[in-house]
Amino acid sequence: MPHIWIECSKNLVDEPEVKALKQVIYEAALETGIFPIGGIRVRFQTIDDYVVGDGDPSNGFVHVILRIGHGRDLETRRAAADHVFEKVKALLTPLNGRAPLAVAFELQEMSSDHNYKYNNLHDYIARRGNAA
Repeated sequence: MPHIWIECSKNLVDEPEVKALKQVIYEAALETGIFPIGGIRVRFQTIDDYVVGDGDPSNGFVHVILRIGHGRDLETRRAAADHVFEKVKALLTPLNGRAPLAVAFELQEMSSDHNYKYNNLHDYIARRGNAA
């Protein structure tokens, strides 16, 4: 963990800030110091069919969901969310100045009751010399 979903309206996908978003969020998650490198997953999905605000086709959106494993205290969760969201806002500020844009960010803590994982990424990353 974390698993990060980025949804973006189709009208924004060619914007340079949006193109950089995956990497900026990935790096921000690492910078928090609370997520193992082998657990980070960042997904980007373009949304083709949407209505934003008053329905004007120039309106766009970026929605980020940061899902983390259960067990971290509120202060840690808040610090991680604040850090990642500040990086998102800083990146998207120029775009916000030239296009109608709605940005939403949410941290979700997953339940440990029915959360299953099976992966060997930590081992491979450690063999490559990166922190797992």
